[in-house]
Amino acid sequence: MRFLSGLICLALLATPLQAATLETDISPKMAEMGCTARLSGPIETGDLERIAPFLETSPTGGFDDPDFRPDVIFRQFSPALDYAPDAIFTHRVCLNSAGGSLVEALRIVGYIQDQSSDRSGGPAGIQTAIARDDTCNGACALVFLAGRFVRFSGNPAYEGRSNFILHPKGRLSLHAPAIDLTQDSYSPETARQIWEVGMQASARIAAMIAGGGLFMSEGLFAEMLAHPADDPLVLDTVEQAVRWGVDVEPNVLNYGRYPYAQEQFFDAICRNSRGQAPAHLDLQPGSGAMTMTRNGEVMRSTGAYVDARTGRPYECEINAGQWEEFQSWLYPDGYGGGQMPRLRFSCYNARVTLVSQVECYDCDVDIELGCMGILPPDVPIADIYMDPPLP
Repeated sequence: MRFLSGLICLALLATPLQAATLETDISPKMAEMGCTARLSGPIETGDLERIAPFLETSPTGGFDDPDFRPDVIFRQFSPALDYAPDAIFTHRVCLNSAGGSLVEALRIVGYIQDQSSDRSGGPAGIQTAIARDDTCNGACALVFLAGRFVRFSGNPAYEGRSNFILHPKGRLSLHAPAIDLTQDSYSPETARQIWEVGMQASARIAAMIAGGGLFMSEGLFAEMLAHPADDPLVLDTVEQAVRWGVDVEPNVLNYGRYPYAQEQFFDAICRNSRGQAPAHLDLQPGSGAMTMTRNGEVMRSTGAYVDARTGRPYECEINAGQWEEFQSWLYPDGYGGGQMPRLRFSCYNARVTLVSQVECYDCDVDIELGCMGILPPDVPIADIYMDPPLP
């Protein structure tokens, strides 16, 4: 296969051969996302060695350290950052790249996974973000989906947790591995070898997903492979954010706002549950219109979903008290009616049960949605952004 190196470049976007740059002076757009660094430009061979030394330093330095960085402390006031004090001592990297080398991107993914283990048992991991007006495509998107934060390393309950955030005005997109061909035609043998390289690229991504290096569902991986480089899969709606497991922040919720009615709250939870259903279910919308009605202490749907594999219909059951819970979360005591940024780690996790409508042993499914699950699924992510309220 060596001779192919002169013919093809295995990548998730054909890009000029220049290294990405690492910015470590915290700009306003980085601070908004809680980032200590920003990786910009195409991902190329050797980028890991260029960025690792910085990522292995303390973000702040000790309080008595002459290199102590108060700007890192004050990034904590970004509503897009996990506010826990532990996060002061971990890095978050903003990403701005049209793509690049798949091989190098997966090396960075592996490095991020390795950094999630801290022998002292303290906070560990490298978090990722995409800032406003920045783009992360292809190989960059894989690095983004590797972001993680471990509060207590060595404790299984806290290992393997994703931590990546997308600005509502940022752009995240995925596509299948691409091969940059340098001539118009190839012999059958060369074409076969090129095909094998592409398959190996997909296999390496699949291995990273299986090994916990990438936070990507099997369904999203399959969807990614169906999109060529010139027609990428772009995350632009709440439904996609829920299905991809991506938090889009800062958003209206960070400032104590929920611009939708109570009915839309329950409707959103039911509709977004489809994106978090287990892989053995292939839920499709029912033939009739879905409605939510109250039955005692439970909100029930009608005409919600049908499992395409079994033909089994499913409906949503949601505890009606979650609306009052959510209101308490949205306007906590001491926050002036939502005038101050919220604590990100306390985002409201709505709960729903998908109930089989035919007799079936142990077929009901309990789902806990992430931070985006209470927003209407068809809303564009750009529409959930809100400028910080005036003091």
